[in-house]
Amino acid sequence: MTKRASCPRCKRPVRVCYCHTIKQVDNQWPVHILQHPREAKHAIGTAGIAALSLSNCQLQQGENFTLNSMGLETQQAVLIYPGEDAGSLEMLRNDLPKTLIFLDASWRKSHRMLMESPELQGLAKIGLQAEQASRYRIRKSKYVESLSTLEAITHVLAYLELDETKYMPLLNSMDWMIEKQISLMGEDVFRRNYCSEI
Repeated sequence: MTKRASCPRCKRPVRVCYCHTIKQVDNQWPVHILQHPREAKHAIGTAGIAALSLSNCQLQQGENFTLNSMGLETQQAVLIYPGEDAGSLEMLRNDLPKTLIFLDASWRKSHRMLMESPELQGLAKIGLQAEQASRYRIRKSKYVESLSTLEAITHVLAYLELDETKYMPLLNSMDWMIEKQISLMGEDVFRRNYCSEI
C-alpha cells in the first residue's frame, strides 16, 4: 500500500495541507507549547497552526519537562492552566511580556504531564474563562468551557495585546482545516458523531 504524500511543513497529507492559509503574526508575548506525543499524532490538532503562524513560538514534545529544557527560569514564564490556585489574565496586563506555556494534550494527559513536571507546578498559573463556545467542532469534550490549544493561545494573546482581530488569521486557518475535514468525512458522518443534540 502506497503511503500518502505529506506536506513537509504542516505534516498533513497533501490534499488537506493548510499551509496556504497560514499568515505570519508577530506576537509580543512568547509562546511555548508542551505537546504530549500522542497529541502530535492527531491529524486535526491545532498546535501546529500556532507554531507555523506565530513569530515567537516554540513547540516541544514530551511527557515531562524542566525549565532548563525550555531555556527558561521561573520568573520568566507563566503556565496557562486551570485550577483553584490559578489567577486571572487580568493579573498579567501590566507585566512585561513573559513566556506563556500551554499544555497540548487531553485533560487527563495534561494533568499527568503537570504532575510529572515539578518545575511546571512551581510556576505562576493563569486560568481562562471561555467567553464563547469552542469553534473546534470535530473533537468532543465533556467540559463545556473547553477550548482547543490554538483557541486558548489566541484568546490569551488578544487579551494581553488589547487586539481582538490580530490573531484571527490563526483561527481562520483552524476553521479551514475543520471544514476540510468535515467535507471529507461527509455531512452525515459529522452530524452522527459530533452533533448529538440535533
